[in-house]
Amino acid sequence: MSSAIMAHLDALERAESIAEIGASLQATLGSLGFDTYSYVHVRPPLGKRIRSFVPPSSQDGRVVHEFLATFPDAWVEHYILQGYGDVDPTFQAAMGTILPFSWRDLGGRNDLSSGQRRVFDEARDFGLSMGATIPIHGPESGLSTLNVSASGGHEKEFEENYQAGRQDLLWVAVQTHEAFLRLSEDAPEQGRVRLTDRERDCLLWTARGKTAWEVGQILAISEETVLFHLKNGTRKLGVFSKHHAVVKAVMQGHIIP
Repeated sequence: MSSAIMAHLDALERAESIAEIGASLQATLGSLGFDTYSYVHVRPPLGKRIRSFVPPSSQDGRVVHEFLATFPDAWVEHYILQGYGDVDPTFQAAMGTILPFSWRDLGGRNDLSSGQRRVFDEARDFGLSMGATIPIHGPESGLSTLNVSASGGHEKEFEENYQAGRQDLLWVAVQTHEAFLRLSEDAPEQGRVRLTDRERDCLLWTARGKTAWEVGQILAISEETVLFHLKNGTRKLGVFSKHHAVVKAVMQGHIIP
């Protein structure tokens, strides 16, 4: 492990604010050849209260979980305004792996939707043409990502830095995530909602526009069983319709459509 990484770990142990974590993260990633980054909560741990806010640019009052980023301000604002958190292909990919992946490899897949490709295309317009994502699978079903990029240089140089620094990036991501969670607040026990895997699955596919019968075909269960799980999930979330339950499940981080 490099001296830069060791210094970062020491700084994280002493950090008393999110700003200190961000400053240390920026310096460490810079030493690895990445001059911009974002650390984002895709699905905060159910047992933690991550500060959330409504960005001034939001047109629909969409709540955004606290994040760290040195990506261009114009891109961050555009990303939030367009609601790209709902279609960002790096989030979907992060759910299916624990290893880092480059945006070049992800962008080369033929199963991306037009909306997912638009995120990549427009990020490139804002100067984010080269990058990589490190998934962080945390406790209590939490999922976050550390995304790194380089605003200058050539693609070959970026790929060389990425390949050389993959192991260090894994350490940096996990330790940064742990430090952030240490500074976050524990959610009140009585306010926590625990959904079963089946309840989350049924809500997820409902959020993607599937009927109860179609969800049953996907999950290999009966339509009646799907309705049973949707009813239980709706009750636990304290609402009265499956559509409201879907919205609340998304807002609370239980599912990502």
